[in-house]
Amino acid sequence: MKWSDKAWEQASRIYGKILELPFIVRLSDGSLDREIFDYYICQDILYLKEFSRSMTAMSSRFSDEGLKKRFLSYAMENLEAEQTLHEFYSGNEPESAELSPTCMLCSSHLYSQVMTAPLEVAAASVLPCFLIYTEVGLHIAAHSLRTGNPYRKWIETYSEDGFDTSTKAIRALCDTMAASASEDVVKLMTDAFVTGVKLEWMFWNSAYNMEKWEI
Repeated sequence: MKWSDKAWEQASRIYGKILELPFIVRLSDGSLDREIFDYYICQDILYLKEFSRSMTAMSSRFSDEGLKKRFLSYAMENLEAEQTLHEFYSGNEPESAELSPTCMLCSSHLYSQVMTAPLEVAAASVLPCFLIYTEVGLHIAAHSLRTGNPYRKWIETYSEDGFDTSTKAIRALCDTMAASASEDVVKLMTDAFVTGVKLEWMFWNSAYNMEKWEI
C-alpha cells in the first residue's frame, strides 16, 4: 500500500466529519445562508494569498527545475482559477477584511511547515489543501441539489474534469518521497497530513460560525 493510501486511512474519520459539517450539507442542498457563504469566500480569498506565498516558498526548496516550476505554477494557477469564482459571488474583496483566527492558523501552519519541516513533510502538509477539496467537491457533486442551487457554480468548479490533476501530481510526489524516506520521516509525513485534514475541518466550521476575533 502506498503512503498516501495509508495516510488517507488515518484521516478517514476526520474526512467523514467534514462531510457532516452544516456548511457542506447546506451548500449541497442550496440552503446555506448567503451571508455565511460570502464570509467563507472572503476568508478563502485571504487564505489563497497566503497559500500562493507558501507555494512560491516551496518551489525554492527543490533542486529539480521541473518541481520548482510545478509549485510556482500552483501558486499562480490556483489563484487565477478561483479568483474568477470569487468575483462571480462576491465582487471585490472588502477593504476591511482580515484573516479570522482559524484562517490565520491554517495559513501560518502551512507556511511554517513549508519553510522549516523536512521537504517530504512539507509536501505532505500541502497535499490536504488539494486532496480534501477534490474529494469534497466530488462528494457534493454526487449528492447535491443542482436545480435552483445558488452555489451551483462553486460545486461545478470543484468537481469538473481536470480539477484533480494537481492533486494526483502532489499525491504521487509524496508517495515517491515516502518510498525512500526513513520510518521517522514517514511518520512525520502522516502526522502532517492528518493535521492538514483537521485544519480543513476547522476552516469550514469557522466559516459556518462566521468566526470573529474575541478581543
